[in-house]
Amino acid sequence: MIHFAIRAFLIAVAVTAMMLPANAKPKVASGSNCNSNWVNNQGAMACFIQGEDESRAGARHPHYVACAGGDIFCCQDNDSGAQNCVAQAQSKLPSRAVLLNAVRAAQRARAKE
Repeated sequence: MIHFAIRAFLIAVAVTAMMLPANAKPKVASGSNCNSNWVNNQGAMACFIQGEDESRAGARHPHYVACAGGDIFCCQDNDSGAQNCVAQAQSKLPSRAVLLNAVRAAQRARAKE
């Protein structure tokens, strides 16, 4: 009888833990993750020049080149500190899951129109 109560308690704890919201944050792109190859990417170089121009003009959030997972991005922070990034180069093809998520997001956006 005690084993049943312990087992039921552990199952209840496991179910409760699965229902808690996840607080995992996505991997943040950073300039320190880039190697020197980004200078050979036309989009990344244009982003760098744009960021330099914006910095000289006193922009609050200038564009910058950042990398994550071998991919190169042109990013700009917003007022809340979040990154808005556009891919400039990818190190590998996206996975099937990433492609399916992109298709679903496009379908949801289209359905809202």
